[in-house]
Amino acid sequence: MEEKIPWYAKVQRWLRRNRDAVIAWSFLTPMVAYFLIMTFVPLGFLLGISLTEWNIISPPVWVGARNILKIFSDFDHWFYLRVIGRTILYAIAILVLNIAGGFSVALILNQDLRFKGVFRTMWYLPSVFSGAVVALLLKIYLAGSSVGVLNMVLGKFGIQPVDWINSTFWMPIIGVLFVVWQGIGFTVIFFLAGLQGIDENLYDAARIDGASEPQLLRYITIPQMTPVLLFISVTGMIGSMQMWEVPKIITAGGPNNMTYTLVYSIQNDSFAALDMGMGTAQSLVLFLMLLVFIGWQLNQYREQYGV
Repeated sequence: MEEKIPWYAKVQRWLRRNRDAVIAWSFLTPMVAYFLIMTFVPLGFLLGISLTEWNIISPPVWVGARNILKIFSDFDHWFYLRVIGRTILYAIAILVLNIAGGFSVALILNQDLRFKGVFRTMWYLPSVFSGAVVALLLKIYLAGSSVGVLNMVLGKFGIQPVDWINSTFWMPIIGVLFVVWQGIGFTVIFFLAGLQGIDENLYDAARIDGASEPQLLRYITIPQMTPVLLFISVTGMIGSMQMWEVPKIITAGGPNNMTYTLVYSIQNDSFAALDMGMGTAQSLVLFLMLLVFIGWQLNQYREQYGV
């Protein structure tokens, strides 16, 4: 007759066989639980509030998909759709300039230069400064009167004062350049790390075969930087879609709503108009837009590398 094994003996045997997995999950479980709670609970709350009309003071009133439909309707001459389109255009411009500028600067700083540590620090400093503080300073510099700092400088060359903040031409450009200037330090650091990780033997072999410097850049450097480029594209697009300091602190969404971005619209509807339902509905749209872009980027990477 087979001897019956106690349950605790079975547990001990299972623990011995799966010792590594048990230890791994003992360390991972708190972080996984934290991630699930801090990600999906707020996401569920966001989805629920987006289906209501709520002014924070009164209880929420269920309105279904009315807020989402309003965003994609012709409300106020397609106001929200124009905000979304404008935000996407700004994000693409910021991302392209960030990648092109950051890669160019990283190529220069990767050379054997004197004081290159100082130059690297200088390029990274804008990322350390508070965006709100810098935006306040920029607002003073861009004052439209002759006492504005930028206009005072231009006046020395005989150029008439420009109302920069209310200019529909200059203010979008200044807003894009402000975000690029503030975030290019991260891009430069990551590109530098990628450049320094390329095997020098690849360059030596190519030079022996007679490759020129432009050919080295095209056929070795850029292909080797693809994983870094993927990371920067994903994180850069997430940051580029969230331009907030310029419309909030400098322009209040003007001139003529040219700097009225989606994040500013979320903040304005949620806390200025006290329409939390509309604000969270726009947050949901922003989340889905970023999710689609990140999914597309990862799919491109998977197709290229077969992973």
